[in-house]
Amino acid sequence: MRNKKFVATLTVGALFGAAVLLTVRGHDLDQLYLRNYECKNQLQQLQEDYKALEQKLTNARKLKDRHLKKINVEVSEAPDEFTKLAVQKKVKEELKSLINKDLTLLEDNPKLMKQLLENRIYQFPSHSIMLTVTFVALGETTTVFVNAIKQDEGTFSNELGTLP
Repeated sequence: MRNKKFVATLTVGALFGAAVLLTVRGHDLDQLYLRNYECKNQLQQLQEDYKALEQKLTNARKLKDRHLKKINVEVSEAPDEFTKLAVQKKVKEELKSLINKDLTLLEDNPKLMKQLLENRIYQFPSHSIMLTVTFVALGETTTVFVNAIKQDEGTFSNELGTLP
């Protein structure tokens, strides 16, 4: 009888211990399933963020690859319409080398266009014209606004003033 009690107690203790162990391990397993679910959701969110960032990078590369396609010249002030047309033509010819260049060249140095044209003097058969740049609108189609000022015969104008 003693052996039966011992075996019964041992069996009950083993069953109780197994139940406690199963409960503890079940809780751990539930925590692992929960953590696995959280990791999967986080992975999915990170993949979506990665795709969005890839799209942004692609768009940024497209913007970076922008080129100067066209140059418009607007002459605000000129002595006459013939001079206005001649100045437009000459300025376009001077800036022709910038067409198909990367726009970041101009965006990184926005004063470049003004420096190229400011106080430039064009000689025409009847008179001289000095340019002043009033505004430059940068973009794939860049517009340059200039004034064509007629120079007097026998004088030369520079940044310091008029010299006889």
